[in-house]
Amino acid sequence: MAGERSQVSSGAPDGVAGLAGAPPREEAVRAALVDSGPAVRRYLFGMCGDWHRAEDLAQEALLKAWSRRETFDGRSGVRTWVFAIARNHWLDWLRRRAASPREEPMIEDSAATHQASPATAAVRAELAEAIRRAVRKLPAEQKEALSMRESGGLGFREIAELLGVPTATVKSRVRYALLKLADELEPFRGEL
Repeated sequence: MAGERSQVSSGAPDGVAGLAGAPPREEAVRAALVDSGPAVRRYLFGMCGDWHRAEDLAQEALLKAWSRRETFDGRSGVRTWVFAIARNHWLDWLRRRAASPREEPMIEDSAATHQASPATAAVRAELAEAIRRAVRKLPAEQKEALSMRESGGLGFREIAELLGVPTATVKSRVRYALLKLADELEPFRGEL
């Protein structure tokens, strides 16, 4: 990955835009999409709490970004542009889901749970469920800012640009989210 980054670095935002305002080269966009893929998946997992769904949503969002690569205008970095597409894809999915019958997974599969001793697996499963419940309790704005920051690896300025709010607002949303999570997960302090 480091090799990919060095190939596309040009000193412009995200290291992929050519001249100011000019669209990036196709191979640079491709490299930026490959580089952003894991962060987009983590961000979407943070939003939905389901690795399989996050993987599907991330692939769809990245394909959408690739098919719309000519729309990148250089006003932001490619990574920020990709996250905007992923965020919009997530919001579209939420709207479609609200209009359709609710589906719940029957069995959750976790490789870590299968490899651990029964006692360790039970503690991990309990902790994982406590984390999911705690994240679900967060206000949507805090959950999204935290997910973009921690899972997506975006900076506060990038998140502020994506959400259309001041950087200080993003910082406070992330801080309050972390404080709420710490309170919710206090019983697991020795396990974390």
